[in-house]
Amino acid sequence: MDQVMQSPEVGELVEAIAQVTGAVGYVQKTGRNTHHRYTYASDEDLARAIGPALAEHGLAIMPHRIDTTRDGDRVTLIVTWRIAHGSGQWMTIATVGEGCDKQDKAAYKAMTGARKYLLRLVFCVATGDDAEIATPADAGPSAKEELYRMAREAAGDDVEKLAKSIDYVDNLTESQARAKLAQKRASR
Repeated sequence: MDQVMQSPEVGELVEAIAQVTGAVGYVQKTGRNTHHRYTYASDEDLARAIGPALAEHGLAIMPHRIDTTRDGDRVTLIVTWRIAHGSGQWMTIATVGEGCDKQDKAAYKAMTGARKYLLRLVFCVATGDDAEIATPADAGPSAKEELYRMAREAAGDDVEKLAKSIDYVDNLTESQARAKLAQKRASR
């Protein structure tokens, strides 16, 4: 994966990113997975919320490099994105996306996942995935929170491994997370 790279100056770029972050705020989840019974902020939700603010503040985002691995019907992409500002300042940031499809959509799903996480992370987009809101204070960490903690410990300094683990946990319902956590604890 590429190292983080940037133009010699990034002050105007960072200011524009901060302005977009302030303009976007919360993104309502409109996507619904009926099979696994969860809602999510779709790529379209994020694009609609962030796109106008990007244009207003002179920012453009484009894929700069894509590293692809395939394992059967699963595709993993490490996408290095270039975030550019009208001033000529730029930086690159890498995100991971994973897609699984028996037809021809795995790479598209992976690219969509990589883009969604870029947008959520760079612009600090809230989507209501805050487990603390639904968990009473005395109940301890949720299963998802515990899986995130375990992922951070297991990944160490391996950002790619951590990104894959976070993506995996993000797509679990709380009941699926509880089952996965029980499985992990049983295998210790």
